[in-house]
Amino acid sequence: MRRRVKRRPISLSGSHFRWAVAVAAVVAGSACATRTHVTYDPDTGPVRSTLDSSAATDPHFVYRPEPLNADNQLEDEGADYEIKRLSFPSIGTNGQTGNLVTVDYHKSRLPGAHPVVIVLPIWGRHVYPSNAVTRTLRKRSNGTVHILNVIGESFLIDWPALGVVADEDEFIRLWAEGAQREITTVIDMRRLMDWAESQPEIDPDRIGLVGFSHGAMLAPTIAIQDPRITALVLVMGGAHPHRILARCRGARTEGVQIRAEEAFGWSRTEMEDRLEPLYGPLDPARYPNRVDPSRVLIIEAGKDECVPQSCRDDLWETMGRPERTIINATHRHAFYTMTPLNLNWMRKRIWDFFEARLLVPTEK
Repeated sequence: MRRRVKRRPISLSGSHFRWAVAVAAVVAGSACATRTHVTYDPDTGPVRSTLDSSAATDPHFVYRPEPLNADNQLEDEGADYEIKRLSFPSIGTNGQTGNLVTVDYHKSRLPGAHPVVIVLPIWGRHVYPSNAVTRTLRKRSNGTVHILNVIGESFLIDWPALGVVADEDEFIRLWAEGAQREITTVIDMRRLMDWAESQPEIDPDRIGLVGFSHGAMLAPTIAIQDPRITALVLVMGGAHPHRILARCRGARTEGVQIRAEEAFGWSRTEMEDRLEPLYGPLDPARYPNRVDPSRVLIIEAGKDECVPQSCRDDLWETMGRPERTIINATHRHAFYTMTPLNLNWMRKRIWDFFEARLLVPTEK
């Protein structure tokens, strides 16, 4: 059982109070951003009968399925769930501690077989989105779904090394290494599904997947390469990862973009061209018409300074023009719709989608 830690109340005064008020005002304003909703229209996108869901898996993501013995340790217990920390060796090099795939398995206590939702992290960054959605799924499902909350404590891309490297060949090698870690991670998520299928309490025909930001760049590739995903939510993602990495205006990406320009004379366009062969296999736009659009929800930021408009539009087209909600906010501020400042709107929306798609058994 987890030990409760008594925390002292925090008091603010003077400049700290004014700073807190200013931050709260900014956050509150962002959280109240308007939203535009586009419903899925089967008459404007590919119909299910024309989907190429039986197409062969790209060779980059092929592996030999083997029985997966995941070490597990009981972390916590509750009325509806018990939490187990699962871990198993990556199939390659994934950049995580011990080269392990680590997952918190929120296992329902209800009898029978239930759907499972896999929650992807923002590797090496924020844990709030994945943890918040996990809490909402637990609370609102009342045990009717299992949850596999993937832990991603380390970056898949070696941003610190990319920001200081002086040799162009080494620079490209580091990018290739990052791309391979992402390919490995896609395969590892397929192996996680293999494990889930072997658990009698999990219904293998009802597997959901949700990804945020970086996770929403890998989630469509996972769903495209593995048809076992029957419900997919993509939050602040996009197609063309090479373009996003070369154009994203973020603290880490901009620093590396500037480094490439100063050290090697690369423009953003040249960086995009150099990265395309490395990240091509991970680009969902290469595999159109593979996923049933009626089982996809896209949530994006209309003022996204990281994911270009073309990448967002092409992801929507690749997924078959599914249901789409555009938040009138930046990439970062759109996430505030997950917080109480906006009545946890995004978290509820994600649950509503999974409830509608997973709690009714799929047709065989």
